[in-house]
Amino acid sequence: MAKKVLIISTSLRGGSNSDMLANECAKGAKEAGHDVELLSLKGKDIKYCIGCLSCQRTGMCVQKDDIADIMAKVKNAEVIVYATPIYYYEIFNKNKVYYVLNNDFSSVFEFQF
Repeated sequence: MAKKVLIISTSLRGGSNSDMLANECAKGAKEAGHDVELLSLKGKDIKYCIGCLSCQRTGMCVQKDDIADIMAKVKNAEVIVYATPIYYYEIFNKNKVYYVLNNDFSSVFEFQF
């Protein structure tokens, strides 16, 4: 049974190792018959969380950036794959912002683990 797969490359550098891994993952998922969307965070406007908790109360972020479009894709995906670079043994700062925002919106979505 085909799944909706969203592959997110979080590298801010085009042609990075993370991009190459994301592309290979997408290729394999397509070959397996899945509906695949590849999304890069490169060039996306993702602002820092201001801690207002609007996302938890209303399901909407007060920041006017690209996160709403990204989260709509996350919500519609059945499988989410992250390809992320590791610098100094952890994900880099811009990725942390994305993951914090993703966590803030998780109360709005009905995730199954």
